[in-house]
Amino acid sequence: MIHAQVYLERRRQQHVESGEQFSGTAFDDFLMVHRIRVVDIHLDQPTAARWADELCQRYPTDAEWELAKHRTLGGELIADFKIIPGKMPMTTDWLIALAVEEDAESRIITHDKHEEWRRLRDAEPRRVLSWDEAVTWLENLPADEPSPGRSA
Repeated sequence: MIHAQVYLERRRQQHVESGEQFSGTAFDDFLMVHRIRVVDIHLDQPTAARWADELCQRYPTDAEWELAKHRTLGGELIADFKIIPGKMPMTTDWLIALAVEEDAESRIITHDKHEEWRRLRDAEPRRVLSWDEAVTWLENLPADEPSPGRSA
């Protein structure tokens, strides 16, 4: 599966990179060929409670949680700050990472090395993949196997 927000971001990126040669049909056909579904993250009360409890176990104090959120800043985003804010909001990447963590069969494609992806990077087998690694992983799945959760 690929989360709807990630689909939106990647399709926009691909459209910009390809310019007038971009084909929405070819983009969507790639997902279909690899049996990748676009899904929503459902953040209902039971899910929010589970994820809040999980984050509290990882970061048991307000100071540790703020530090973890600060560690998600990188690249151009951190460069844009003249002064790093004392309190940071939780980014959408945290929600996507938590959703992927809950589905043991899922993998994520990201070059991001920040805190929200640490559990997935450290997992065995590794669950944070490059684009090429993800394509290889998908191609090596048995064709007759029911489509497992695939996050990207």
